[in-house]
Amino acid sequence: MVHADQAPAVTPFPPTPSLSHPPPELNELQRDRPVTRFRLAGGKTGRLVTRYEDVRQVPTDQPEHTRPRPLVACAITARRVEAPRPRATDVDADPVENL
Repeated sequence: MVHADQAPAVTPFPPTPSLSHPPPELNELQRDRPVTRFRLAGGKTGRLVTRYEDVRQVPTDQPEHTRPRPLVACAITARRVEAPRPRATDVDADPVENL
């Protein structure tokens, strides 16, 4: 849990070499401070929850999260999610050839 004496984490994190290699700062937070404060661009602070098990326990404001759902539901369909799979598989199979 977050302690009052801990300074907020600075975000955003530096660029990562790939999705499978997160920045070392994120790994450190997951290990040492899985729920921590962080500073937003406008100076406000928020909570950064870095582990899946902890995220599942965070309560959500249902009206805030369900209001935009109809706006994006038509854009996030199984067909649209699956469409880039063949290209992604090709790139993953031989990343050097596909540069």
